[in-house]
Amino acid sequence: MRLNIILKKLDRIVAWVLALVFLAMMISGYISVKGFPGSKDYLNVFAYKLHTQLDLPLMLLFSIHFAINLKFALMRYGFKDSFALNLFCSSIALMLFLFIVYLDLH
Repeated sequence: MRLNIILKKLDRIVAWVLALVFLAMMISGYISVKGFPGSKDYLNVFAYKLHTQLDLPLMLLFSIHFAINLKFALMRYGFKDSFALNLFCSSIALMLFLFIVYLDLH
């Protein structure tokens, strides 16, 4: 039971950080495509580099957020809070993240 409280608090923090990273990715993507009005070229290069580097942190945060909420959704549908449920949710999140790492490296 204590683990669920910690997971809920962790999920709130992860969700806010995920929103900020996603916002940074959107803004940097827009700047790298459209450019920033009246800016120097180094800002456009910085935006492009930032945009290409944010995909892994974004996916890591999304995987954590997804795993925590998947656990609570399955518990609402009647699955018991157990080690097997925690392992299942963690393995799904790990597979999602590793798939993105694989795509990023190739």
